[in-house]
Amino acid sequence: MKSKTNTDLVLWAKLKDGNIEALGKLYDVHIEELFSYGMQFCVDKTTVMDHIHDVFLNLYKYRKSLANTDQVKYYLFRSLKNQILNTAKKTRSTQTYVLNEDVQTNTYSNSIEHDIITTEFNTERTYVLTMAINSLSKKQRRGLFLRFTEEREYEEIAEIMNVSIQTSRTIIYRAIKALRKSMVAVFFMLLSIFY
Repeated sequence: MKSKTNTDLVLWAKLKDGNIEALGKLYDVHIEELFSYGMQFCVDKTTVMDHIHDVFLNLYKYRKSLANTDQVKYYLFRSLKNQILNTAKKTRSTQTYVLNEDVQTNTYSNSIEHDIITTEFNTERTYVLTMAINSLSKKQRRGLFLRFTEEREYEEIAEIMNVSIQTSRTIIYRAIKALRKSMVAVFFMLLSIFY
């Protein structure tokens, strides 16, 4: 555990220096736990993944002003929770979001321009993610579906796909890595367009 914490700290320092690969590695290390954590606040899996991507986009966007921390995982979890709850408060959606009793619902007034930009941003991200998923092999898409949509364990995935457990892990790891590579390119593109 200490080794993982040390790795996080090294990656955090590199991220603050603008290293995009460090951002990707932090994503790889924490994506599954962040996804599980996010599902406690939002019942829609796609929305949770969108929020996770927003957290990482913001990490890179504000990298120069990131605080020093010795608890990177806690920082990521807190950022994701804030991201989800802030959106829940804005949309006041009781169907998608699970709000804690202590979360106050505030009213927000967004400009029309902000709404248009947000809509374009989400549409572009969805399009690119769809293209990235379609570029995966059939086996990789099936592995991701079983792991994240049906929430199957690696042992079950191995049995369903008629491969070893290690191979099932490798298929999913490579699929996530390929998606991350595509999404990082999108993050840079969107940063240049919107920021």
